[in-house]
Amino acid sequence: MRLSHPGGEAEPTLFFDRSVGTTIPRTLRRLQIPVGIEWHQEHFERNAPDDEWLPQVGANGWAVLGFDWSYHLNMAEMSAIRQYDIGVFYLWGADAKTWERMFCFARAYDRIVNALRLDSRPFIYRVRQSGALTREL
Repeated sequence: MRLSHPGGEAEPTLFFDRSVGTTIPRTLRRLQIPVGIEWHQEHFERNAPDDEWLPQVGANGWAVLGFDWSYHLNMAEMSAIRQYDIGVFYLWGADAKTWERMFCFARAYDRIVNALRLDSRPFIYRVRQSGALTREL
């Protein structure tokens, strides 16, 4: 799902990996935020290996958001991120309540969209609780 804003530029699509679950992406889609929203369980088997779904997500031009902070540590996953020019955001709050996670995402939303529009991929950003982004790759 690619949306366009008034300037005609396609809006990015955010793909929430299985670590996020479905509550946040379903809520964001219902809120009709001006980006595409997709999630793992909508497209892949729950236990699909990361290096299997990452190429498909990258081929679609989607950015990956999740609580798994280890993509850069796994050779197969890093290879897929580099090969398919994927933008990845490690979200804060793996052990936080859903509301706290959503609030953190809301604080970071504009920075995430700006990074997707302005930064060349591949990249990995860590999203801090404050909503600030720290580039990891």
